[in-house]
Amino acid sequence: MQPPSTAVTVDATGEETTRTAGPFVEATQYLGGFWIIDVADEDAAVGWAERASAALRSRIEVRGLQ
Repeated sequence: MQPPSTAVTVDATGEETTRTAGPFVEATQYLGGFWIIDVADEDAAVGWAERASAALRSRIEVRGLQ
């Protein structure tokens, strides 16, 4: 995965969806699980993250693969 500094964190748990540049948490080692999706670009990936965040009622971190 790309480094945490490249992440976009998506939060669709409230009334408005937010996109924040940066990782979900600041930590030296943290991985709670991941999905790999094949999409055209980051905007498409963030769109899927918005839907997942709303369904799971949790924030989602989006990073590209190297």
